[in-house]
Amino acid sequence: MAPELRAGVAKVDITPPLGLTMAGYGGRSKVSDGIEDPLYAYAVALEQGAEACAIVVGDLIGIPGPLAGVVREHAQELCGLPAERVMACATHTHWGPALRKSGYLPPHLQDGVSEEYALTCVRQMAGAVAEAWRTREPAVALAGTGDADLASFNRRPVTVEGQVAMNLALPLEEALVASQVGHDLSLTWQKGGAPGERLSPPQEGVRGLRVGPVNSQVPVLKLVRPDGSPIAAVLSFGCHPVCGGDPDTTFYRYSADYPAYARRVLELTLGCPAVFLLGAAGDQVPLRRRGDSRRRVGHSVGAEALRVWELIEGDGIGPLRVSSRMAELPLRDLPTPEEAREALQATGDPDGPGGVRARHELSLAEMYDGMTDCPIEVWSMALGEQWGLVGLPGEVLCEFELRTRQQSPFANTALIELSLATLDYLPTDAAIDEGGYEPGWSPFGKGTEAAAVEAAVAALHDVAG
Repeated sequence: MAPELRAGVAKVDITPPLGLTMAGYGGRSKVSDGIEDPLYAYAVALEQGAEACAIVVGDLIGIPGPLAGVVREHAQELCGLPAERVMACATHTHWGPALRKSGYLPPHLQDGVSEEYALTCVRQMAGAVAEAWRTREPAVALAGTGDADLASFNRRPVTVEGQVAMNLALPLEEALVASQVGHDLSLTWQKGGAPGERLSPPQEGVRGLRVGPVNSQVPVLKLVRPDGSPIAAVLSFGCHPVCGGDPDTTFYRYSADYPAYARRVLELTLGCPAVFLLGAAGDQVPLRRRGDSRRRVGHSVGAEALRVWELIEGDGIGPLRVSSRMAELPLRDLPTPEEAREALQATGDPDGPGGVRARHELSLAEMYDGMTDCPIEVWSMALGEQWGLVGLPGEVLCEFELRTRQQSPFANTALIELSLATLDYLPTDAAIDEGGYEPGWSPFGKGTEAAAVEAAVAALHDVAG
């Protein structure tokens, strides 16, 4: 007889004090001045026999690798759960605090980054892991996957000449076309089959551009007590949390963006915490922006997760398995630090908006000086044959998740980005050829897609049993 599955969940407020530098937009010129809604960290802990793990996620732009290490080590100190069994990640809200002095920030905002808050925040996240571990109880796990279509679109449409025409936002009529066509493209990526279609024919409704696939799936893990009462819902969705509010009033206010509303749908209905994890969102943006878009997009995603929760039935899935493996991602040809400093001065605006890109390139040059590859940890966990989860440490384009699901041994697969590190964008080879923001901002080169997907699929097979 299989050992009993036990699960616990915890939630902690990590809202920073006002006056700190925010992360997510290079155009910000001052520190935070308000709170639109609180920021939280959620943790869920699982144990079955000798296997155990925890996932903790914060309403943050990301968690740098060294700070993710602090989360893991402090969690081990607090509750004895081995550090390597803890996965720390972020919802990627663009209305949270900066945890490190990133290169793109101008000097006056570097001073607003609080190392004291960053350390307090990750210790709070570790505390959430310990509390989830302390409260674990007999549990039954079930899994399913929904589809939140018409909530997002691919921001990397391509011209007929083969070059990307970045569209971070589209008029609603065009966004609806891009969303629907992109959703149809994603359906061509059949499990066990060859890669599907990555670009549509030219779309008259989107100015003749070819649009890319949409990552609309919503994997859901349902954790209940043996009597059926809810312990926690775990859901993932791949879309940038950049709905935002009024740029004149809320641009400098903390907010968890649409994930807060997605969680609220489940929490108010089920009466248990809802843990939101970010899927492959590197090229995915919300259909609507500003106004009441946070509520509308979040409610759409949360309602789909709730639909899946209510329809899942069964005796429970398992057993629990946990693993991690190392891989290497190839770096592109980066300038030397000296070359990058000269390029920054040549912008004529080294401390201002005109130097954002060059400051970031300098930070990459210094970080990866003399390196040709970057080592990464790929973390995975599974419950039987029905649920597999794998984490990659950067912002990944949706094709990474589509390809991984195709090759996954599980009926329901969640690929979570920004896991255990914040490594900028992981581009596909095609995206590098097509150009645009993501590959231009990224330190990674061709071969990244193959290396990352291969590692993700291998990590899933490690826990497939």
